[in-house]
Amino acid sequence: MKNKDQKVESLIQYYKNKGGLVIAGLNDSQGVKVRSTIFKKGLLERVAKVLKDQELHPTVMNAFSLTMNKTEHIDYLLENNLSLEEIKLSQIYGAISAYEKGMTDFNLPTSFGQIANIYRTAYQPKKGDEKIFITDTLKNAVEPTVIYSSGANNLMRVVGNNPIAIKGDYKKRNQRPNYNYTVNKAEDPQSLQSTMDGIERNFENILSLNHNIDIYTLGAYIPKSLELEGMNIFRNLVLQYNEKLQKLCKDYGITFINTEAIGKKYNKSTMNFHITAAGHNALANYILSCMYERKILAKKMPKLQAESHMKVTNEGPRGIVKETLNDCLNTIYKESEESMDYSKKRERDIAKEHLREAKIFLQVVQNSRTERESDKALDSYLQTIHNRYSDTIERLDKNLQKVNK
Repeated sequence: MKNKDQKVESLIQYYKNKGGLVIAGLNDSQGVKVRSTIFKKGLLERVAKVLKDQELHPTVMNAFSLTMNKTEHIDYLLENNLSLEEIKLSQIYGAISAYEKGMTDFNLPTSFGQIANIYRTAYQPKKGDEKIFITDTLKNAVEPTVIYSSGANNLMRVVGNNPIAIKGDYKKRNQRPNYNYTVNKAEDPQSLQSTMDGIERNFENILSLNHNIDIYTLGAYIPKSLELEGMNIFRNLVLQYNEKLQKLCKDYGITFINTEAIGKKYNKSTMNFHITAAGHNALANYILSCMYERKILAKKMPKLQAESHMKVTNEGPRGIVKETLNDCLNTIYKESEESMDYSKKRERDIAKEHLREAKIFLQVVQNSRTERESDKALDSYLQTIHNRYSDTIERLDKNLQKVNK
């Protein structure tokens, strides 16, 4: 038997002795299958398949998302104890929302975003998903595994850019404020610190559910697009992010997964910062080796008995609608305090993000089969608030257009 097979067999036997294995993925697009990889096994599915045999059938809770991919979304997910069915519906609607936003950014019809319905193939809920609740499952499992990847999208939102859009902003840096805004934000220590605060809050909330959860945290890699001219500011930010993340993992007894070599090998496109299907397989194998080292060789457990910052409400998707609408309102207020036009625009763009997030979960409420208490009056009220905030943002957009004429 090959050495690699022996490692896998050791892990399988370990979790058989523990009575089973729960694997959860939280929550950004490092774990999302894109392009041709949609039809192939992703990161979590690959890990679960390798660890499956006749007696061990891992429970997989995949909450990686193209839209609900910020650190606060993990807190919302756990606070409201979503079912696996609700999570899968949010992934479908979130993919459509992300694609619609992408079409708008490229001045294409929003309706073209419906191509993302292809994600129904990957995330179609199965019978029984409505009875599996993520918070309850993590709390009650013996030694569950969480593959954690979050924070990079928070950082991109704070600095107002991403590894694709920044190329165009750099070329037009003398014509518009986008690039200089990103530089100023990236040089502000609070931008990175606010992201790390969100990650630490996630760690504490996850570990407070179950002190025996094993968290494997994915670092960020530098995509091909950041190797171009003028991208130093973003490259340096990724390096600083990884350095702080690695230290935070060490403080909490969490396994840090260095993804730099995998990203370098399996992300070759300057138009896409996701790894290929082969990259997902390589990352899954790397995580499996880290699981073997942690559970079999080191017999390692988290260092800290963390205290939670959250109250589990079991409100389900309605709870997330409330929280994302509240985020939207707070961002609208924040915009009113900004003095510069571009800063106002950035806050309004973030408010629009929150509106899209709320819309996703309004759709989940409407279409979910998970058994929850019906509240049509609350649903109508939440839809009304969503519409009101949408009208407010549209009015602010028109006012800015008048000022700029």
